[in-house]
Amino acid sequence: MAVSKRTASGKTPEEFWSKVLAAPKVKRVLEKRGFSPEAFQRDYEADTSRGPRVPKRPSRTQIDAVEAFQQSGDFEALKRALSTGSSAVANSTLRRVVQFKALGGVKTVRRRSAT
Repeated sequence: MAVSKRTASGKTPEEFWSKVLAAPKVKRVLEKRGFSPEAFQRDYEADTSRGPRVPKRPSRTQIDAVEAFQQSGDFEALKRALSTGSSAVANSTLRRVVQFKALGGVKTVRRRSAT
């Protein structure tokens, strides 16, 4: 098994390239290396190789937690149901479930009563 070499910052190259870079620092490094920041910007904006972002499908647990929240309005109960203390995580899950349902992702199954 290959082990990724760590950079001077202590991160592997995969970890480095997965973070958001600061534009002013990138520009300084490009200029220091003799690259044109304007040419980089043109190439960056022209790169359309990545497809559109698609939200991750919510789990059944997340859907159930959001549906319970929509009934009760208890945000703290939503966070507990999602096993998180983070409001940001709860908010993003809420948004993702509502968007998923709006796009027709959750189908309600109605069963006939046994009468």
